[in-house]
Amino acid sequence: MDTNKVVCKCKKITYGDLKNAIENGAKSFKNVKEVTKVATDCKKCKDKVKNLVNQLLEK
Repeated sequence: MDTNKVVCKCKKITYGDLKNAIENGAKSFKNVKEVTKVATDCKKCKDKVKNLVNQLLEK
């Protein structure tokens, strides 16, 4: 996926932001959420973002 792709429209969080959070030590969706604030407003993206984070953590 393109690192510039927005995965959370409310907070303007990109796929690259998720990757960076994990590369900088986030070990779970909860950690990524705390660092990036992804899926904290309307929460419509929560399931999709959680799946993306889990895929990144498996790598």
